Amino acid sequence: MSKIDENEILRRLELLSQTQPSCEATERAINRARLCFKWGKVTRSYKLKSPSPIIKFAAAAVLLICAGFLAGRLFAPQPINVEQLRAEIETSLKSSLAANCEQIKDELYQQVRRDLTQFAAQTVAASTTVTDQRLIELIQLIEEARMRDRVRVATALEQIELNRLQDKTQLGNGLYSLATRTNEPRGTIP
Repeated sequence: MSKIDENEILRRLELLSQTQPSCEATERAINRARLCFKWGKVTRSYKLKSPSPIIKFAAAAVLLICAGFLAGRLFAPQPINVEQLRAEIETSLKSSLAANCEQIKDELYQQVRRDLTQFAAQTVAASTTVTDQRLIELIQLIEEARMRDRVRVATALEQIELNRLQDKTQLGNGLYSLATRTNEPRGTIP
């Protein structure tokens, strides 16, 4: 046994030794004793017979059972204080949950951050691809427009050149006809 248990045992034995019977119990015991002595004086032939062995055995068994019961009550552990145990468990769970809650918050924050970073990277990649495609299409459209403009300009220049040649030809023909007319006598009208 531990030192604390021995001290508790000694304290309880001391309490039992200080227990005093009540006045009524003392008077009853004295009256029974007097009654026994009176019977003994009135009839001297009255003798108490010794109890039979079965009665002795039964009395010993009852005394042992009572002693065992008293020892069990004295040395049994104190009953568990359910309210105190509940409060301790509640406090422990709250502190454990608070620590776990903070850890879960941190993990969720990191996960959301990773997801957002990954989403941003995917968005940038997708938008870069779309932008590149649009730029290629725009460049092709500009090139096509430039080619059409070049063809139009070339056509216009050719037309101008043709018109100029026609104008030169007409001018040349006009000058020729003017020159031929100047050589003709003035009185004739063609």
